[in-house]
Amino acid sequence: MKNISENRNSYDARFADTLGGEEYDDLLIALEFYDEFQAETGKALKEYIQARCSNQKEIRVLEAGPGTGITTFQILKADPRVLVVSVDNEKKMLDAVRNRFAEVSELKGRADFILSDILKFLESCPDERFDAFASVYTLHNFTTDFRKKVIGLIAKKLKKGGIFINGDKYAEAEDPHKKDLAAEIMNYDKFDIAALKAEKEGNMKRAEHLRTIKKEWIAHTWEDEKNKITAEEQNEIFNELGFIDVKWMRRFDLVTTVSAIKK
Repeated sequence: MKNISENRNSYDARFADTLGGEEYDDLLIALEFYDEFQAETGKALKEYIQARCSNQKEIRVLEAGPGTGITTFQILKADPRVLVVSVDNEKKMLDAVRNRFAEVSELKGRADFILSDILKFLESCPDERFDAFASVYTLHNFTTDFRKKVIGLIAKKLKKGGIFINGDKYAEAEDPHKKDLAAEIMNYDKFDIAALKAEKEGNMKRAEHLRTIKKEWIAHTWEDEKNKITAEEQNEIFNELGFIDVKWMRRFDLVTTVSAIKK
């Protein structure tokens, strides 16, 4: 199993410790690719900024669903000029991530966390306000119709030439998707291995916790199948909204990252 601190510089490691704690470590037990996957969004944003935003004093980025703030950090790390508006309707989660960012002095004042339903926020936001939209593991939670409305409004809020970046679950054709789904489910067996190790160390509470997490992640994965996004569906939405330069990036089992430019 990969060391969770591998390939992180000291600043990344310090920030991940601030945000993650045991919850973050638990996730990496099963999804060893998580850091690499998150980095894809930051990489896409950084390349876009270098190519198109060299003369701008500020680069405004909209994020949906900050979660623990790992994606928010990747967005901010892309360029020191980046300012993030991050929207979530879960007050407890948003308060926690807001407090975590307050602990990192270098990032103060660069992230604004808004408590709101994403659709309501987008409807109230001026058009062409943002240079970029970037999110990870959020849009797949929406129903198909709601997702299309949200992406349509995101397109209106992006400036011409702005970028849409989404790292998420995107289903391939049926047979490859079945293999990806099976691989993801198998990843959760690593929780059992970690639970046995905890038992040997006499930490029964930890072992029980890990087995509970396994059940929750498997249930969540199957629930996601009801509203899964296909790569074909996303391409159709881009085409309808007039996005160009669509780029699909590395795939990690069920997840991959896509970017497109607003024409």
